[in-house]
Amino acid sequence: MSDIFSHAPTRIPAGDAAPAARVTKVLVPVGPEYAFDGFTDGIHLWWPMTTSGAFGDGSHAGFDDRQLVEEAPDGRAQLWAEVRSWTPPSSLVLDWQLGDSPLTPTTVAVTFDPIEGGTLVTLIHDGWAPGDLGREQYAKHCDWPLILAGYARFMGGEVRFD
Repeated sequence: MSDIFSHAPTRIPAGDAAPAARVTKVLVPVGPEYAFDGFTDGIHLWWPMTTSGAFGDGSHAGFDDRQLVEEAPDGRAQLWAEVRSWTPPSSLVLDWQLGDSPLTPTTVAVTFDPIEGGTLVTLIHDGWAPGDLGREQYAKHCDWPLILAGYARFMGGEVRFD
């Protein structure tokens, strides 16, 4: 079970090719319905706003009207992603733009697969731009293992770094 919490090897190509997808997996000890709800409806409870948000401590992330938005205590809002596909309890696909231009979103796809003992949650971050922009995007979005570790902990899972 070495792939219960894993991510793809880092590969940043030279030249104009786009980087490979980032893949991160966690096992949570609940069924897909609860895993999906915890990921979406509970995101404000487990997302590390201090290190992976636009406004830091005190801000709040949540899904609203096919968008994932962060709201600061002073009322400012930052769009993180547009929902491309919302298929509970099996998958979620986002056009991700947190920290990037809305003109060049990447793709974050999350699947919730039932397995013995719970749900395998797989996050694939892909769709990087080619060339320098893609390498910058790729380098910026490297914290998925730590972010999903927080989600797994929130869902009652054991966090392991392989």
